[in-house]
Amino acid sequence: MANPQLVNAVGGGDLEHELDLQFLYEALDGEEVRYDPEYWPGLYVRFAEDSPAIMIFRTGKYNIAGADSIQQLHRVSDRFRDELRELGINNEDVSFEVRNLVFLDQYDKELELEQIVVVLGLEKTEYEPEQFPGALYRPSGSTGTFLIFRNGKITLTGVSSSDDAVDAFDKLFGLLDDLFV
Repeated sequence: MANPQLVNAVGGGDLEHELDLQFLYEALDGEEVRYDPEYWPGLYVRFAEDSPAIMIFRTGKYNIAGADSIQQLHRVSDRFRDELRELGINNEDVSFEVRNLVFLDQYDKELELEQIVVVLGLEKTEYEPEQFPGALYRPSGSTGTFLIFRNGKITLTGVSSSDDAVDAFDKLFGLLDDLFV
């Protein structure tokens, strides 16, 4: 049975009104606050050295990446909204959603990626070892994409719940068991 670990949670929201990024750059207090509109149109904020990054745009949309859990993702969003409230910026009607979860699991055998690509289907897989050492697999009926490595490490991205990840890994591990047993 698969036991995938969440390694990255990404989410975002929309404040539904424009923001003055220069004002926020000067007013927000964080470990790292960067704003250089000549190179990138958003404001980048980390409240602590190891905290998730918040990318804020003039339109009021924002993204948070690098959270270790869905709870951490929501805590950072709540803190960001609290900081805005303290600066007098209304954000009561914010829509916030989990957009992408990345999971990691380990298959217990070394994998022959050339075989896997054929068995899983050439139309669902990509493997070009000269360019990248892993195989991409997009199973039918799944929103996620697997990245499979010869050493058995497998990542899954593009799912929005832990249950979806467990189901997807269980199905993949079942196919691999059939192939390598």
